[in-house]
Amino acid sequence: MADEKKLLYGVSDFAELRARNGWFVDRTDKIRALAGIPFALFLRPRRFGKSLLVSILQCYYDIAYADRFSELFAETKIGLAPTDEQGSYLVLSFNFSAVDKRPGAVQESFNEFTSLWIDKFAERYGKIMPDGAAEAIRSAKDCGSKLNILAAKMQGSGRKICVLVDEYDNFTNTILAEDGERAYHDLCHGDGFFKQFFTQLKAAATGTDAPVARIFVTGVSPVTMDDVTSGFNIATDISKDPAFADFVGFTKEDLSEMLSYFSRRENRKFDPDSIAGNLVEWGGGYSFAKSGTPKLLNTTVVLGAMRTVLETGGFPGDPVDVNIKTDYAKIRHLVTIGRRLNGNFHLLESILEQGGCTVRLSDTFQARELAKPDHFASLLYYFGLLSVAEERLDQVNLAIPNRMVSEFLHGFVPSAYSDVHDVDPRLSEISGNMTKFALNGDFGPVLDSLASLVGEYFSVRDAVKGERVVQTAVCSLLYVAHGPFAIRHEREENGGFTDIEIQPLTSFYPQIRHAAILELKYLRKTDDGSQAALEKILDDAALQLSDYAKDKNLAATWSLAPAGSVTLHRIVLVFQGGDLVLRREV
Repeated sequence: MADEKKLLYGVSDFAELRARNGWFVDRTDKIRALAGIPFALFLRPRRFGKSLLVSILQCYYDIAYADRFSELFAETKIGLAPTDEQGSYLVLSFNFSAVDKRPGAVQESFNEFTSLWIDKFAERYGKIMPDGAAEAIRSAKDCGSKLNILAAKMQGSGRKICVLVDEYDNFTNTILAEDGERAYHDLCHGDGFFKQFFTQLKAAATGTDAPVARIFVTGVSPVTMDDVTSGFNIATDISKDPAFADFVGFTKEDLSEMLSYFSRRENRKFDPDSIAGNLVEWGGGYSFAKSGTPKLLNTTVVLGAMRTVLETGGFPGDPVDVNIKTDYAKIRHLVTIGRRLNGNFHLLESILEQGGCTVRLSDTFQARELAKPDHFASLLYYFGLLSVAEERLDQVNLAIPNRMVSEFLHGFVPSAYSDVHDVDPRLSEISGNMTKFALNGDFGPVLDSLASLVGEYFSVRDAVKGERVVQTAVCSLLYVAHGPFAIRHEREENGGFTDIEIQPLTSFYPQIRHAAILELKYLRKTDDGSQAALEKILDDAALQLSDYAKDKNLAATWSLAPAGSVTLHRIVLVFQGGDLVLRREV
């Protein structure tokens, strides 16, 4: 192997990664902790590195890789002290992200896909399987028959099988989010083919001299596993076990080590501390165990941003990988039912208002129970949209982990309204007006569009919660239609908390000349909305904005005039009900 480490974005094949001397975070010592857990379920959000982990396990356990152990695991933690199971299994591996996700095609696709990989297994190990086993497997008509024949032929053979299932719920999550609970129910309940698959795996792993001795399953949430649980109730869920909390992902220490290495190699063409701060802000803050575990960064965000850093020397303007955006867009439909906003949407509003929520974190729950607040919040946790912040007896405080997730969650609000009302064209209009404001300082057109949409939002929401409706709507619209700005909400400045900051991204768009801080005030329909009352509100808000504008850090990081090039606009908005009754720059 060459001495120089390479940053290999998107490579999830461990053998290829090692052959090309790619950078990876060594968690192989945790394989030792798996020794006493023969059947494990490991849940993490998408794009965290689960597929590479499965590839590492295959290279470790597979008898076909036994003679390459020294090459592949040289200088790794498990390489220094391997367990007795190293290189001792016949490995049957599946990655269900490849299954067709259309309800009408999924069953046939699943059968073809699993049949293909069972046949590959028979081809790979045919010479060391019992006589006639490989031929019998390949001649079977479907995946269920192939699995049964495989289990029967291998029982008592002296060879043991390790089954690796990556992204077990990939296609089921997509069908649940995009096609609804009924289509999903047909997959996982009764005689559904997916439930039957796990029933057969369980049968092959139980009983005297069972041929399947180890199973490792990865996925995103426990919903599908709970729905097929009678077919596969032998797995130990290690997802919140502190011993496996950092099985995938980057810790701050991992990040520091990588940045230090590449900055030395690049003769410090970039500032490691600045890049680390940006990466933590955008992709950090994840905690997947209830106590005593490090905060993690999303693997794809780190590697994707670092690819740009090494190419340009600077942090990317938008560090969020397009695949991550696609993944999270799938679940936005869970906050609407029949083109009407549901209870999940109300919880989302509360989460955005408070920065998180307090719930009993659910280990198992079925799709039909997602309307329950604890279960929907738990689903957001499993998808990586909320993270464990603090334990509170039998409950946990879940918090929005980072800026990337905050933007996604705020984006769900106008997306949900788009399912009920057509607002997408006006989002584009707001975005365009934000760009114009950055150059000419006229925020009026942005406010015109905001006022119109907030009024529509308010008309279809519970007026009792009017302040939350207005705050969430304004923040979310600006988050989605941000133009050349970063949108910040409830951020501490000079001893107080700003309502909304429209921060200029001057490092990426140096031509920006204007930025803003918004102070939102709310009156109920029954409150005094006289001119005198509004002037009093205006005076109080102006004092608050004046204090925020004096913050030294804000002035420096925003390149504010007079020393910098950006003019700060301080704007007061007063809503009464859903109507914008006062808009004033102070």
